[in-house]
Amino acid sequence: MTGQLLPAELSFVRELTLEKVRRLFPVTRRRVYFNHAGTGPLPSTAVRAMHGFIRKAVQEGCVAYSEAEAVVENTRLMTARLLGVKPETVAFVKNTTSGIIIAIGSIPWEEGDNLIMMKDAFPANTYPYQLLLPGVEKRFVTALELTEGPECVFRLVDERTRAVALDWVHFLSGARFDINAIGAFCQQHNIFFILDAIQGLGAVNHNFSSTGADFVVAGGGKWLLAPQGIGILYVNMKKLPRLKPFNLGWLSAHWQEFNDIFTPKPLKKTAARFEEGTKNYIGIYGLGAALKLLLDFGLESVEARVRQLTGQLRELLKAADFEIMTPEADEKRAGIITCRKPDRDMAAVGAQLETAGFVCAVREGWLRISPHFYNTGEEVERFVHQLKIVAR
Repeated sequence: MTGQLLPAELSFVRELTLEKVRRLFPVTRRRVYFNHAGTGPLPSTAVRAMHGFIRKAVQEGCVAYSEAEAVVENTRLMTARLLGVKPETVAFVKNTTSGIIIAIGSIPWEEGDNLIMMKDAFPANTYPYQLLLPGVEKRFVTALELTEGPECVFRLVDERTRAVALDWVHFLSGARFDINAIGAFCQQHNIFFILDAIQGLGAVNHNFSSTGADFVVAGGGKWLLAPQGIGILYVNMKKLPRLKPFNLGWLSAHWQEFNDIFTPKPLKKTAARFEEGTKNYIGIYGLGAALKLLLDFGLESVEARVRQLTGQLRELLKAADFEIMTPEADEKRAGIITCRKPDRDMAAVGAQLETAGFVCAVREGWLRISPHFYNTGEEVERFVHQLKIVAR
């Protein structure tokens, strides 16, 4: 919690029932959708919000953009509420990769530095470091090692470790890592901590003000149920004086008005300085509506629903003799359950499931199943029943 009052229009409706929520997801009328770790379906509230902005831009032109700034700031407040941080620490970015690139470019790297990163993270959290930091030594940990505990990171640290870059939740196994312990260690040793949170935000309720991360990045198009092309970036303001100027443009400056455009303006003292130019207003409208839905239902209630559904799913798969990659303990997983039958072609199984109206994903020969809070236990039972049929 930020301690800052939200505007009246951001008051949250805690009477939102599961039945009402499901009516906001037209996908439920056609499919059992268990692929939120891939792409989250848009709720109708997000679609209406984006359409509303577009209609106003068509009918009134630039007036829509001046009004949109109020929506931007309300969405920033809701993002801060989601993360448990202050609004001034939040910036909007295109996607996870763009947030990671901002972190990489802002950190003051020096010759001889090393970076600790995951060997088997999703490419969004590996390619930028490999391509943009060719002269920085890379030291690797794996998802399996991190699942066993944070000590695998601690052992690799020395006096030249500049940063640690990890997933919060692994895209394949669904394992959730002890980021609080790693963040505390990084802060104690003056190491930058960059966290890709895309597979956890929207499924797990977590207060990032006490995590110790310096950069938290996440695209909106998965568990946050927002459109593709909009993401969020948290920046630890205590580290701002140490950061190099990077990804800055004319809207990184503090403008009170535009009648003196040739006088240099000071940089914003908030994370909004990384919003260097014209914003993705359509995406922010969609993100704001999606966040409002999650907050209306309650972040604790969302997490409880996801935990209940994934727990049920895991038990049914175990009873059906599927090999399960995802850890069993609640605190070591989020919204993903990954399984397989070693003697079956899981790509073919996934295709047959989709033909039958059940949507999940196949990754690296495993079936990745990721239900969200609006799904039901009955859908889980139907899914596993169909899976047993096609995987025989």
